[in-house]
Amino acid sequence: MKTLYFDCFSGISGDMVLGALIDAGADPNLLVAELKKLQIEDEYDLKWKRIVKNGITSTKFDVILLNSTIQHHNHHEHSHDH
Repeated sequence: MKTLYFDCFSGISGDMVLGALIDAGADPNLLVAELKKLQIEDEYDLKWKRIVKNGITSTKFDVILLNSTIQHHNHHEHSHDH
């Protein structure tokens, strides 16, 4: 059995986890295939690429939401009565 330990002393995001798992040998195409089973592939697009920042090479992983109502709800006005 193999064990993977994340030392997230300052937090970690989902895209960072997926990028790290791909760098560790996970197959991103398997993730794509498994997510297709949810039958919501018209809701998102997945993109990943190798990048170099400050001499460190890693995988940049993005989930792009397509036609998302979430994006629209995040830009609403707040009204606070005192």
